[in-house]
Amino acid sequence: MILYKVKENNKQMKKHKIRYGGAMIGDEEVNAIIKTINKDRGNWQQGEEGAKMEEEAAKFLGVKYGILTNSGSSAGLLALSALELPKSSEVIISACTFPTIFNIIIQCGLIPVVVDAKIGTYTFDVDEVEKAISKKTKAIIAIHPVGNPVDMPRLMKVAHKHKIKVIEDGCDTWGGSINGKMLGSFGDISITSFHAAHIVSMGVGGGIFTNNKELAQNVRMYRDWGRQSNTDRPHNVKTLPKDYNPRFVYDKMGYNFQILELQAAMGRIQLRKADKIRKLRKTNFDYLYKHLGKYPMILPKSVDGADICWFAFPLTYDGDRGKLVAHLEKNGIETRSMFAGNITRHPAYKNVKYRIGSKLDDANYILSHSFWIGVHPRMDQKDREYVVKIFDDFFKEKTGNE
Repeated sequence: MILYKVKENNKQMKKHKIRYGGAMIGDEEVNAIIKTINKDRGNWQQGEEGAKMEEEAAKFLGVKYGILTNSGSSAGLLALSALELPKSSEVIISACTFPTIFNIIIQCGLIPVVVDAKIGTYTFDVDEVEKAISKKTKAIIAIHPVGNPVDMPRLMKVAHKHKIKVIEDGCDTWGGSINGKMLGSFGDISITSFHAAHIVSMGVGGGIFTNNKELAQNVRMYRDWGRQSNTDRPHNVKTLPKDYNPRFVYDKMGYNFQILELQAAMGRIQLRKADKIRKLRKTNFDYLYKHLGKYPMILPKSVDGADICWFAFPLTYDGDRGKLVAHLEKNGIETRSMFAGNITRHPAYKNVKYRIGSKLDDANYILSHSFWIGVHPRMDQKDREYVVKIFDDFFKEKTGNE
């Protein structure tokens, strides 16, 4: 149970604080971090722990290669950069997206094609994606919002038909699957976030995953300043001296998006808890789904065959969302708006070139009426009952005032 104490009328009282995020860590993570720091105090850069975390995370998803980086946002930039698409190519993305994932398209010199997000799933519709494809379309970013997956089997059929690359944005999901196949293993390349708010945490951090050896190599090069740091083969670059160290030949215009060993050490412990975390989140989600359906709110919908690790519980309220959210926050239940809602309506993109791939009616509705509450694994039965009670209080009061 997540509680904090406040004083009121000189009496100690307990007040609920239901947060949607926060790393679920214990002594194991702390000890792993301290052990790593003590092992080599002169160099905290990713090393043995990082290599093991990459291998274990890739194995968890059932793919060949995993690369760690400093955030989910950086993971997105590295994944799209690794595809090395021709400039001005089009990339299809849902209107309901986190801004930094939309930004990577622009940062790579590509054109976003924005399609609608559907109320209830908050993902795009695969049929609308296919209709939005043009001769310039080279990639699709499939976002799994709050863990709720895109229909990946259908999307991959469409992508293969049109010879288009697919990036899975799994920043909100770790441990989810469709028909037994892990989310993050469908696309040509996938990303996740290991931020403290997400399913499995390294404090902050992210990961990129693929079965493609060339893409994995590209990701590492873009992450590590644009160089191949793990080669000892002589280079064949005519403009450089023959004795120049091949490890410091810069083949690409890269970044410095590495992590620390202590982050990987924490992440490895978290990976071992992933199944437990998924089950606890599902218990909380199922309880809320059962008890909140009596009110005029749209509950989440999912694709057939999905076994979801829910990051949060999304809701769409046809009434005054502001009043409902204010009531929840006043009573200690943390909320968040549903991502960017409709990304094209935010001021940062006023002068950005993009194409509208479908009508954005649902995305506009989500922008005004949707939000989420937490299903954090720290919640217990008292917390679940408390959340439902606060909703009960709101709708009883609303009915009484009508």
